[in-house]
Amino acid sequence: MSDTVTDFYHQKTDAELLYFLEHPEQYQPSLVEAARRELQRRGKAPVVNTAPYQDTTTPRHEEVPTRSWGRMIALGLGLLVLGGGSYWLQQRSEAQQAELRAREEARRRLPPPKLTEVATSAIPNYDGVVTRMVTEQLNKVPASEKANPQHLRQFRLLSKLFWRAQTQSEYLINQAYEGDPSPSFADQTLVVRQTWDAWNQAAVYTYKFGPEMQERYTRMQKTASHQQHILDILPKLLPNRQFLQDDDMTTRTKEVQDLVGYLTPISPVTGQRYRRTLIKMKLI
Repeated sequence: MSDTVTDFYHQKTDAELLYFLEHPEQYQPSLVEAARRELQRRGKAPVVNTAPYQDTTTPRHEEVPTRSWGRMIALGLGLLVLGGGSYWLQQRSEAQQAELRAREEARRRLPPPKLTEVATSAIPNYDGVVTRMVTEQLNKVPASEKANPQHLRQFRLLSKLFWRAQTQSEYLINQAYEGDPSPSFADQTLVVRQTWDAWNQAAVYTYKFGPEMQERYTRMQKTASHQQHILDILPKLLPNRQFLQDDDMTTRTKEVQDLVGYLTPISPVTGQRYRRTLIKMKLI
């Protein structure tokens, strides 16, 4: 050992030299051995393990079997849990399928449903009547007024919308007068009033019809106004047939009879003649 190296160890304290021996893995073996000899020279060499450093990160040969067995046990437990879970899911699925099959079997054993007649409150379909009434109205209009294609198209549409709502209105109002209104009479009046809405939307415009078209259109307008008002108040007057003593109801009903009687003499709904109002003039 050179003098320089020897001086290096001579200058170290006992604690510093001892550190070399206690931590041999951090230094070269020659340095550790030199520190041990210096301590021996000083008569303070401790009993320490000066075996060469062994890497602890790599398992020793005696540790390998233990760790391998640990991994194998963990893997076995995992497979056991996985297998048990799969078995439980399979059992649950089979139970659900069995329950479903039982329900289907019980459903098949039920007796067939019985058909029961129930009185309906639907308003009859008057499409055929509406088509006939539109044709009748056009037949009563002079050919000269029908020569205008736009006027003819407009009057045909207005007639269709009018008679669609008018026939439904007559049906409901006639039920009330015959004393046989449906339990859902009030709801039915709302349905018919919605049918009148289509007429209302078309009637907001101004039309330049000829005299006969205009007369019929004016009567349809007035009739529509009366019928919608009647449908609004009639459900409230049904109890005890109060509508028979209601002046407003009586007046409007007579007005409708006279107005529609000009359009057609016989009701397409009841088959009865409309009651026209005759004004008698006394000649002096």
